[in-house]
Amino acid sequence: MTSDMELSGEASPLGFVRFAFAVIAFATLTLYGSVSYAEDEPADEKAPNPRNDAAVPNDKNAIAAELSNPTAAVMSMKSLLDITDFKGTAPGAKRASFRYTFQPAFPFMTKKNKGNLIFRPAIPVVFGEPYVNSAGNVDTAVAFGNIGLDSIFGKTFSNGLMVLGGVNTVFPTSSKPELRADWAFGPEAMIGYASKKFVGGVIASYIWEFPAAPKKQIVAGQYFWWINLEEGWQVGSSPVWSYSRETKVTTFPLGIGARKVVILGKKKQPVQLGAEAWLYAAQADALGPIWTIRITIAPVIPIPWGKM
Repeated sequence: MTSDMELSGEASPLGFVRFAFAVIAFATLTLYGSVSYAEDEPADEKAPNPRNDAAVPNDKNAIAAELSNPTAAVMSMKSLLDITDFKGTAPGAKRASFRYTFQPAFPFMTKKNKGNLIFRPAIPVVFGEPYVNSAGNVDTAVAFGNIGLDSIFGKTFSNGLMVLGGVNTVFPTSSKPELRADWAFGPEAMIGYASKKFVGGVIASYIWEFPAAPKKQIVAGQYFWWINLEEGWQVGSSPVWSYSRETKVTTFPLGIGARKVVILGKKKQPVQLGAEAWLYAAQADALGPIWTIRITIAPVIPIPWGKM
């Protein structure tokens, strides 16, 4: 485990190399581990999955559609790499940063298809993350980030309506004090629509930070839209937006991207690969993002437990 001293401080060229190596190594291990997991599955695609009565499908289009549906019972080991360019009025605001996030999904299906309980932790590592220091200048840090957790229960109905509800929790785990969040907790909800050719919707959460002043609250979420094409291809985007009641700052991006499901290994391990570009229509004046490039690697593995 890397110490706080190693995870905080000024950016350096050697640090960029170490970060890139760590991301590539982790993504490689994620893919290798997922393929190895699939190697343990029965060779006969029609044979039942011993861990679950709903094995991972081999239909690329079906997998792509499920990965776009926040209520779907699909177990993925998603890796996200965000490359963001910043600007602002604060001295030193013009700079870029990297953020790596490991975001697995752990679904629990209910009997008689009443819905799915899903836990999605988000475990980030930030590199060159800018922040405004006490002197009013922009400094940067490499740090283990604040862990988030979505705990939701959702369902997609036969008419295509998608709904979910749950809670969003933020844990103050950052190894850099200046980047460490307060404890935060609040309700989360989504409404959307899914069809054979389209998946889209809006997720929103209202988060209270504590202990904090009454106005230290954040409205955050994600809008997503994906058009399903053939051979596991999709075009669309899933940008993340936020509004702070304390600072009155809105961060809102417009996005476009493409993703594709590929099948790897002898046992046909599905993995989704994708890239998106976000352009920010609104951001903070002192320091805010201009654009973000998001790269996604999402292996899909069988669910190792039965229905609740």
